[in-house]
Amino acid sequence: MKAGFLLYLLSGLLLATTVRAADTFDEAMERAALEYAKRLRTASDELTRTRERIAGEKAPLLKTMRAAEDRIIAAEQEITRLDTAQNQSLENRRRLLRDGETLRKNESYVSTLAHDGLKAFSDGLAPGEGQLLSERIQALQQTFEDPSKNGDGKTAVDVADFLLQRVQQSLGGYAAPGSAMIGEDSLVVKGTFAFVGPETYFRADQGGAVGTVRAREGAPFPVAYGLPAWESAAAVTFLQGRPAIIMADASAGKALRLRETKGTIWQHIQKGGVVAYAILGVGLIATLMVLQKIRDLSKMAVDSPEAVEGFLTILAEGARTEAQKAVGSLQATTRELFTIGLRHINQPKAILEEHLYAVVLRQRLHYERWLPLLAVIATAAPLMGLLGTVTGLVRTFALITVFGTGNAGKLASGISEVLVATELGLMVAIPTLVAHGFLSHRIQKNLSLLERYALEFVTAAQPGMDRVPAKEPLSV
Repeated sequence: MKAGFLLYLLSGLLLATTVRAADTFDEAMERAALEYAKRLRTASDELTRTRERIAGEKAPLLKTMRAAEDRIIAAEQEITRLDTAQNQSLENRRRLLRDGETLRKNESYVSTLAHDGLKAFSDGLAPGEGQLLSERIQALQQTFEDPSKNGDGKTAVDVADFLLQRVQQSLGGYAAPGSAMIGEDSLVVKGTFAFVGPETYFRADQGGAVGTVRAREGAPFPVAYGLPAWESAAAVTFLQGRPAIIMADASAGKALRLRETKGTIWQHIQKGGVVAYAILGVGLIATLMVLQKIRDLSKMAVDSPEAVEGFLTILAEGARTEAQKAVGSLQATTRELFTIGLRHINQPKAILEEHLYAVVLRQRLHYERWLPLLAVIATAAPLMGLLGTVTGLVRTFALITVFGTGNAGKLASGISEVLVATELGLMVAIPTLVAHGFLSHRIQKNLSLLERYALEFVTAAQPGMDRVPAKEPLSV
């Protein structure tokens, strides 16, 4: 009963609680709805006020934004304009650089033409014109070498003006004072030059015949060669600038140059330089030695086998007294050999052979001296000439490196000069070699005869003696 009561009691309490909770939830929901509605109205009011404030602030902001957008558009337009101007400036700069490079190339080309023209003009000056124009030409050349002035175009213009003035002055010819060397006596005198086309004439102030002028290599002044066939009156008239008959060289100076190339022997030797003097010294030594050897050879008097045969026959017969008398009729060298043999004839064969061999050896040492030195000179002289030639060629090619090969005539002249040393070397070597061969042959022939006579003397002096083996003292 109690359990059932308690069960009913608990059920009633639970039901009462549920009813109470339900009343409370509805009230809460109602209160929440009222609160939400209140807050919604408040938020709506706040939203309305905010929208009104935004609407009030939006107008100036829109105005400011439109002003900023206008400035942005203007800035973009300015940037576009500046970009376009920059591109145009870059293009103008590239064009100006190209134009400047073209101008520099043109200036360099014009400067090179002016320099080459000035050099060609300087190389082509008529004999005597260098005295008149050397200072001006040197000043223009120094301008080309000045880095601050070279390539600016002004120098090229100055050179062009100078060359134009020279061309205008050269038309028809002109006369100018100067100095020249008279070819006959090599005296430098003052006078007047007359330049007419490729020809140049000179007349001394002190009078005399007028001559044609040619440049001489290495000489500071041109050389004037007299023209005796040119009438003096016509020459004076011509130098005064009036019409007259003139003398012209049909060979364009080649005949005079050919005459100059001949010169004297000493001038020809001087072209070989120091080596040529050394070769001449060696040649002089060789000449003195050859003369000495010829003198020695003349003293080396050896009889012929026919003349010696009679003496040896007397000796073989045992007539030594007659043999001593007969030896006096022989030549000096043969007489010396047989005198020594007769002096030691009573000694053993080996001793006698040694004495005779000593005579032959002494003659050999005396007459063969200087012959090896002659052979050395005959061999060394061409080598010395080759040395002089190589030295000259090195100097010639060094000049070619600096000045080029524009003048083939001067180049050939320089090479011909350096060959003078080789020529002198061969001129010394060939006679020395021939003399050495001749002297060696004659001396060797006489020495061989002496050796033969020595053997025959031993055979004739002691015919009955037993042959004792010797040391072959007479072998060559």
